[in-house]
Amino acid sequence: MELVQSFLLSVTRVKLSVYEQRIITKIVEHGQDILKGLSSLQYKHVKNPYGNETVTVEMRYLLNGTKDYRKVLDACKTLMNRQFEFYDPVKRTYYADTIIHNVHHTERSGKVSFMVSRIFFEVMYNFTLGYKRYDLENALTLPTPFAVRLYVLLDGQDKPITWSVEELKKMFGVQDKYKQTADFIKKVIEPARKAIMEHGCNHFTYSRVYEGQKVTHIRFFPVKVQKTESAWKEMGKDGIVTYKALRMYLVEYCGFTHKECDSNLRVLQQFATMPQAMEQLQVIDHRARKKNAGKAYIIGAMKSTIKEFNESVSKLPRKLREQVKEFQQMVNEQK
Repeated sequence: MELVQSFLLSVTRVKLSVYEQRIITKIVEHGQDILKGLSSLQYKHVKNPYGNETVTVEMRYLLNGTKDYRKVLDACKTLMNRQFEFYDPVKRTYYADTIIHNVHHTERSGKVSFMVSRIFFEVMYNFTLGYKRYDLENALTLPTPFAVRLYVLLDGQDKPITWSVEELKKMFGVQDKYKQTADFIKKVIEPARKAIMEHGCNHFTYSRVYEGQKVTHIRFFPVKVQKTESAWKEMGKDGIVTYKALRMYLVEYCGFTHKECDSNLRVLQQFATMPQAMEQLQVIDHRARKKNAGKAYIIGAMKSTIKEFNESVSKLPRKLREQVKEFQQMVNEQK
């Protein structure tokens, strides 16, 4: 089932466990009826029909194959104390509230009921800044709250999207936990990416955006991988994702047409297997802009990077060449 929620709800600042995130997802499902049959242009005219609303959820949808009801009840208890906050930049208004209260569960009923704050639905139906679509089943099967959050943010996205590191930390509720950006990427973003990829929910890669020597933003490249592309066996799934992200970057930021990308297909495929391919392309793009150079410069620089790398590897002893190849593969798998 496809769910629709406001962009504002998608970026709301709240720290959640995976069970809490599943409860939130079922609340969103509860409010879908009034959106059925509406076009995206009609969403902005939707008015919240709910006050404080009682929502009943079957436990099995939250447990995902396990039978530990206590985890769901503990999640409900935590949600009663969890503050939910957001800022509406259009109305210049700040809101904060608890998400649920009045939790009720009868043993062996297989269900749990709770009251949902009116404010939650107000945010869910506030489409002034757009909306997000995502698949309910995928959201319920993902194993971590970070994976669910990132999945909701990126699903259906067909263009690069950039978030500041600080804003991402706030959205994930970890703004006070990871002082080093490298730790945040390693322990939050990368595990979430792997979980999403492993469950086949979405495919994406990302690159770090620097200001000087500091990583200040993360740019995400969500891409679709078709079954027919499995023929590119030498690239692997991660290589294909990186290749499509490179195309996306060239089209969105460098003015390339898809026909021009097709004309340089082999270069892009080879460059996609390079370590830190997206970061290297950003460096090339930055140099091109400083020189006021065009597309030919970018393709030429990509070819030179591939050639220099291959030449440096070819001069190594055979055993080291194999280690470099393995390392290159490992780096691309971790991207």
